[in-house]
Amino acid sequence: MIRFNKITLLAAGLLLLNGCALLPEDGTRAKLLDMPSLNQTLKSDTQAEKIVREWPRAQWWRDFHNAELNRLIETALKDSPSLHAAAARLTQAEAVADFQAAEMLPSISAGVEFHQRRFSETDFYGPNGGKTFTGAYIDPAVFRYHLDLWGKDKAALESALGKEKAQASELAMARLMLSTAIARSYIRLCSSEEDIELAHGLTEQAEGKMQLAELRWQRGLTSQDLVYAGKQQLEAARQRETSVRNQAQVLRNRLAALVGQGPDWGKIIHVAENKVAGHLPQPEAIALGLLAHRPDVAAAMWRVEAAAQLTKVAKTNFYPDVNLVGFAGLRSLNLKDLFLSNGASVAYGMGPTITLPIFEGGRLEAELKNQQAAYDAAAESYNETLLAAVQQVADSLAEWRQTLEHDAAQERALEAAEAEATLAGKRYQAGLSTRDGIIEADAALIRQRLTASEMHNAHLLAAIGLIEALGGGYENTNMIHVSKVSNHD
Repeated sequence: MIRFNKITLLAAGLLLLNGCALLPEDGTRAKLLDMPSLNQTLKSDTQAEKIVREWPRAQWWRDFHNAELNRLIETALKDSPSLHAAAARLTQAEAVADFQAAEMLPSISAGVEFHQRRFSETDFYGPNGGKTFTGAYIDPAVFRYHLDLWGKDKAALESALGKEKAQASELAMARLMLSTAIARSYIRLCSSEEDIELAHGLTEQAEGKMQLAELRWQRGLTSQDLVYAGKQQLEAARQRETSVRNQAQVLRNRLAALVGQGPDWGKIIHVAENKVAGHLPQPEAIALGLLAHRPDVAAAMWRVEAAAQLTKVAKTNFYPDVNLVGFAGLRSLNLKDLFLSNGASVAYGMGPTITLPIFEGGRLEAELKNQQAAYDAAAESYNETLLAAVQQVADSLAEWRQTLEHDAAQERALEAAEAEATLAGKRYQAGLSTRDGIIEADAALIRQRLTASEMHNAHLLAAIGLIEALGGGYENTNMIHVSKVSNHD
C-alpha cells in the first residue's frame, strides 16, 4: 500500500511537470522606436533664447496674465462633460486594478446549504438507497488561495496598473486639448473684437470718402464714376465689419460650449489684451523630456506595457494551475443530527486542486496569438504616436519662430504707416494736399493695424501650439524608466 502511494505521488509530480499544453515559439514581435534625434531641428536662434526658458507649467495659461482666460479654462476643467467622462473612465481603470490586486490575496468565505435529497435504489448508496433525507452543510470557513507559480496574477495586476496609468495620461491629454482649444478660441475672440473696431473705422473712412465724392459730383467738380466706386468700397467695408461681428459671436458660442455652458453664457465673456507667454520650453531639453511631458506618448507606452503583461498571462495558461482550498464546518444528511451528534457532523478538508491544460482544441494558442497581435498593435501605435509628437514639436517650433519674425516685421510696417498718416495730416493742414490724402492715409493705417492684429494673433496661436506640442506642463517621471517593454520574461 505504501509503495502504491509513492507511485501515485510520483506520477502526479510528473504529470504536474509535463502535463501542460505545448507552448508555441515566440514569433517576431514589433519593436519600439528609440527617441528620434532633434538636435538640428531644435537649434535655437538669438531671439528664441531670450524667451525660451523652461517647460510650460501645469497651469501654463496663467503666463498670459489674462484673468478672463484663467476663468474660462478653470471653469472648463471643473464643469466640462468630456472631462467628467474621462475621469469616470479613469475610476473604472482604478477599480479594475484594485480587483486584480485583491485576486492575489487569499479569500475566506462562508456557506450554508439546506437540501432535501432522495438517493437512488440502483446506485451505490447502499442502505441509504431509495430513502429521502433533509440535511444541511454549514461551512463557516471556506478558504481559497491561488498559488501564483508562473506569475499569472502578478502579470494581470501589472497589466491593470498599466491601463490605469494609460487612462490617467489620457485624462491629462483631454485636459490639455480642452485648455488649448479654449485658449485658441479666446485669442481669436480678442482679435475679432479688436478687428470690429478697426473694421468700423474702415467703414467710417469709406463713408467719408463717398460723401466727399458726392459733394464734388454735385458741384460738377468730378464725374459720377467716383461716387459709384465710393459706394462699392463702402458696402465692401460694411460687409467686412458684419463678417467680423458674426465671427466674434460664433467664437463666443464655441467658448461657452467648450466651458460646458449654454450660448447665453458666452455673451458675458470679457475680452482683454493678450500678452505673449513668457515661459516656453528650452529646445535643448525637448528631446530628453518628450517621453515624460507628452501625455499621449505616455498613454501609448503604458498601453504597450499592459499588452506585454497580458501576453505573459496568455503564456501562463499553458502551465498547470494550482489552487489551495479548504473548508471547516458541519455536514449531515439529517437536520436533527447536525448539532446533536457529539461532534460526529464535524467535517473539514485542506489540499491543492490542480488543473492541467492537456488538450484545449487550440483555444490557448488562439488566445496567445490574439494577445501577441494586441501587443504588436500597441507597439506600432506607440511608434506612430512618438513620430507624430516629434513632428508636431518641430512644426510648432518652426511656426512659432516664423510668426515671431512676421510680427516684428509688421510692427515696423505699422510704424511706417503711422508716420505716413501723420505726414499726410501735416500736408493737408499746410494746404499742400486735399482731404483725400488724409482719408487714404488713415485707411492705410487701419489696414496695417488689421494686419498687425492678424500677425500678433498668429504668433499667440503659434505659442499655444508649441505649448500643446510640449505637453502643456504634463509630467510623468515614471516614463523615463519605461522606455523599453518586452513581451516575454
